[in-house]
Amino acid sequence: MNTTAWRLLPVVAATIAALLLVRVASFVPLRDARAEHAWVRLSWSARPERIEQCRRLTDAELAERPEHMRLRLECEGRFARYLLQLTVDGVITLADTIQGDGLRHDRPMHVLREASLAPGTRAVRATLTRVDTLPASNFESEREVAAKSDSVLGEREGRERDERQRREGEGIPPRLSFDTTVTLRAGRVLLITYDGTRRALVALAGGN
Repeated sequence: MNTTAWRLLPVVAATIAALLLVRVASFVPLRDARAEHAWVRLSWSARPERIEQCRRLTDAELAERPEHMRLRLECEGRFARYLLQLTVDGVITLADTIQGDGLRHDRPMHVLREASLAPGTRAVRATLTRVDTLPASNFESEREVAAKSDSVLGEREGRERDERQRREGEGIPPRLSFDTTVTLRAGRVLLITYDGTRRALVALAGGN
């Protein structure tokens, strides 16, 4: 055997050994740690509530405003933050403050959180609670303003009211709560999501 062959021998031996290791490894089952647990997944997209306090402008005040800014109700406010909590068998396993996306937090909030739990029968509770309120001031809620009004709503004022009611209906309620007792095997997922039609948290059980 010449010198070149002797030099190539270690390389050939190492290559054969690597191929044998790859072959053996292909028959060894991989251990998936996630498959040993059950999971609760919180996932939804929804618009946060806008907290507003309003006052009804007088005719004199409206006359001082440019025509395109003549809104009967003058309101101030901000988009709410919420405390998200997940409790399993009476123990809080997840707690987080969430809010809408965007610089002003006025876009839908996108929630994706999950927690592992031991397989078996578990008492699960998810809550979403608004944490923001406006301080007391000379402003009132829109309902209070409307209740004190003696006049019949004009066409424009009626449109303003309808638009505010529409936005209110799109926002998440101040408090949501979902309780269930569920039996989950290893590798199974309990999905808790928000149903915008029912305006409630609902759950689905399924695989990964």
